Amino acid sequence: LNMKFARRLFISGLVLVAEGERIGPWRLVSGAGAGFQADLATRYAQAVRAFSDNEILVELGRELFSWLDGDEGQLSALLKRVPIPAVFEVRGPWQPSKRAWAVLQAPFELLARPSGAGFLAGDTLARFCVVRRLDAAGHPSALDGFRLGLAFMASSPRGQHELDFEAEEAAILAAVGETNLDLVVDDTGDPEQLARRLAGMGGVPVLHLSCHGVNNWPVRPGEPGVPVLMMEDELGGGRPTTAADLAGLLTTVPRLLFVSACLTATGADDADHLPTGEGRKGGLGPGAGGLVAHSLATALVAAGFPAVIGWDGSVDDQAATAFAGRLYRNLSKGADLTVAVGDARRGLLESDDPRVRADWHLARLWLGPAGGGPLVAGTRKRSLVTATRGTKTFLDRKQQVPVAAAQMFVGRRPELQAALRALRSGQCTGRAGWANPAWRPGSPTAARTWR
Repeated sequence: LNMKFARRLFISGLVLVAEGERIGPWRLVSGAGAGFQADLATRYAQAVRAFSDNEILVELGRELFSWLDGDEGQLSALLKRVPIPAVFEVRGPWQPSKRAWAVLQAPFELLARPSGAGFLAGDTLARFCVVRRLDAAGHPSALDGFRLGLAFMASSPRGQHELDFEAEEAAILAAVGETNLDLVVDDTGDPEQLARRLAGMGGVPVLHLSCHGVNNWPVRPGEPGVPVLMMEDELGGGRPTTAADLAGLLTTVPRLLFVSACLTATGADDADHLPTGEGRKGGLGPGAGGLVAHSLATALVAAGFPAVIGWDGSVDDQAATAFAGRLYRNLSKGADLTVAVGDARRGLLESDDPRVRADWHLARLWLGPAGGGPLVAGTRKRSLVTATRGTKTFLDRKQQVPVAAAQMFVGRRPELQAALRALRSGQCTGRAGWANPAWRPGSPTAARTWR
């Protein structure tokens, strides 16, 4: 296992384990312990919502450290024995109880020694990393000999705050370098079209989705809300996409799915987190409360994705971009996934930009039984073409009127969606469309669309 030490959770108790050896006795998670976790979670969410400085967050980390330490100093003893980098794995059952969820979702990223001045995560020598896993660790499938392969898609439905996804894409390329990365950019914003493209390519190891997130969207009237990604349909309208939707569409499952949207690691029952604001990839509604529920990230793990990264709160665009750039640079060099996430998190903590630094602790890495370890084991360039590449389609039987290739429409998504909406509305057909001044020959919109 790519694990330096672990904290294993069960329905009614827990034990600390270092390198396979138990540290101290079993401890029951009593009602008092569950109450402590609930209170800590509320105060953490309030601190995030209030943009509290690190002094308040450090105090929360010290309280959590003391709770783990117990009367016998179990965590302190464990930290003296672990190798570097120190990987802290919080492991729970496949179907956690309410108490197990409370502990699994605790902000272990904030852990700080009671007598220390800062976070364990800020120690550049120890390189403290946190990961959460559902079920026992299994064995990841064998790696191929290729370099890092990444599919990137941004969704921004009409009427929502426009995200700076082009900066995110550019930051990934700048951080990794074109010689160390095979990058596929899907311009549709539509998960169904993305799934078809990835299936035609045979899949890629990493999928990065950049969009808005909601942790409790009312999919069906009268039923509790569920976590969704606000993706696009083929007309550019909103397409709320659940974990089940993604699992059903993506027939080629990536080794890592990064849902870079707010609240994707926040449970559907959580009503305390910061709502969206200008420049943030936030949710669009309040929490529901009162239920033990999956976040989008944990639901995706439960649906069979080996590893998922999400955000437990509303994250700033600049922070999300900086995190992604550092993460993929480390992964391209063959780093262990958990360690790469820890280093990317530490990069935000060390940032000179206060907006970036404020969100350093929000990233959450969740693993299933087969998740974890490095994602790259070679340097070969992979083929990114589909099986139909080079095939030309014609409108007529005599094959004299070719259909434009998909590559000709890259970068023209808004104009194409507007054209489809106009045609499907029944308001205009053919040259009657010139009744709209925006579509008359010579107008800027017409030039962009039909050139």
